[in-house]
Amino acid sequence: MNDAEFNQISEFIYLLADKSKKITLEGFYSNFDPKTKKDGSPVTQYDIKAEKIICDLISKKFPNHNIFAEEISSKALGSDYTWIVDPIDGTRSYIVGRPLWGTLIGLAYKGKPLIGLVDFPALNERWLGYKSNCYYNKSKFVFTKKSISKLSEATVGSTDLNLFSEHGKKKYKNLITKTKYNIWSGDCHNYCLIITGGLDLVIEEGLSAYDILPLIPVLESQGIFVTDWNSNKLSLKEDFQYKYSTIVTRNNNIYNSAVTLLK
Repeated sequence: MNDAEFNQISEFIYLLADKSKKITLEGFYSNFDPKTKKDGSPVTQYDIKAEKIICDLISKKFPNHNIFAEEISSKALGSDYTWIVDPIDGTRSYIVGRPLWGTLIGLAYKGKPLIGLVDFPALNERWLGYKSNCYYNKSKFVFTKKSISKLSEATVGSTDLNLFSEHGKKKYKNLITKTKYNIWSGDCHNYCLIITGGLDLVIEEGLSAYDILPLIPVLESQGIFVTDWNSNKLSLKEDFQYKYSTIVTRNNNIYNSAVTLLK
């Protein structure tokens, strides 16, 4: 992707985020009744409405591209390019009025995350990443906070232990005994706290592609390690039901310590 193509794609992704933001904020500040999906997770009419707007715009501009979306709009057309969409990541936060939910939009090429955006409409915070370029609210982001280098000094975050396998729970419970602090909840917002230095490590298990892949270009643009528990890079699988684990941190020593404890 050359500079002109990047500018075109990034502006289109910003447009998608703007369209979604208008819908999701409308719901966030209103009264509504969420539904429960077959897997027990919640969904709202605003998830579905925002996803449809996003995916319709993608299909209109890139009619041959694949789309993998959380709710209803996935389509496989045999393209090397796949859009990955989650209009409301952190639906439980959205439902209770906590502003840490986000919109995730990413584009993968041959399964590899290429460009990604995470938008926090209720916080008015937006991140976009591509290669070594990281943008916060459309301005180049430069990390200035000093990062720590020992697991014993680290603050680790995870969304919900119930998402972990029984084996994963044991591994994670052991890991947090080696850290300084651990926090729960946060969903996609936790990853952005790695970017800003608020968190030192994020560990997850049981994620779907739309929960993590759009974030990877944003994180890797800042030199942040993003792998599964076996040190493998994350990519889009042919099996859309595939579940991902994550180790995310800025620091090589913390990364190696986490891998050792989680393998």
